[in-house]
Amino acid sequence: MVHIQIRQAVKAFVLLLFAVFIFILHETGEITRFINPNYLYFSQIASVIFLFLFFIQVPRIFTHLQIENDHSECGLWGCNHDAGEGGLTLKTIFAYGLIIMPLLTGFLLPYKDFGAAEALKRGISYSTHDHGHLEEHDILDGQLERRVKEMLKQSVIHFNNENFASYIGAITTYPNSFVGKSIVLEGFILEDDSLTSNHSIITRFLVTHCVADAHATGIVIENGASFGIQENSWIRVKGELNVQKGDSILFPIINVSSWEEIQSPIDPYVYP
Repeated sequence: MVHIQIRQAVKAFVLLLFAVFIFILHETGEITRFINPNYLYFSQIASVIFLFLFFIQVPRIFTHLQIENDHSECGLWGCNHDAGEGGLTLKTIFAYGLIIMPLLTGFLLPYKDFGAAEALKRGISYSTHDHGHLEEHDILDGQLERRVKEMLKQSVIHFNNENFASYIGAITTYPNSFVGKSIVLEGFILEDDSLTSNHSIITRFLVTHCVADAHATGIVIENGASFGIQENSWIRVKGELNVQKGDSILFPIINVSSWEEIQSPIDPYVYP
């Protein structure tokens, strides 16, 4: 007589749901709202592993009654069939709840992209770039200097998703080199209380690996509020780069010549 192991069936179902969930994210393209596209193959591998584990788990659902009562093959850690029909404990419910929570939120709750509120909580970088490790300074400096020379040859510095990270690094590291240069930049508007009332920040989120490490960066624009630009709105701004000094730190600033409101992009993040 075949006996169905309920807990084993639940485990198999959860494994299948994880595989299906990741597959749906890839199929719809929503996966890029969570991880850097350069690491998509990791999530694809995870989906295959979940599916593989599901097929391994399925035979465990159906246990012959004679095998279930046979303890000869039990190991030091107990028997799998012992947990088959036992009552659910609070510990078990809590464990299953933690595992299922990502699936519930993923399937039932709408996705929300980071905006001004998240940028303020995480902090925003708009001043001189920090090289970090001293031993890397010369190498990084050389790379940035080459980037600066390339950018200075352009009549207009036009930011896009591909060059945003490198361009913003060059401008915030060598702001004096770009004084007077024309710039076109897209992003969402952020009002930072640490700045004066006539200054706003046009901002993007940089995602190195996944949204968990996302950090906001941008360039200050002058007279944003007086232009009628609302916080969290996406705009394309054109202007001229200048430099201002605050707290002994130089930071670039855009003197706006024109701007227009745009739709939030399908993928609002940029990747180094």
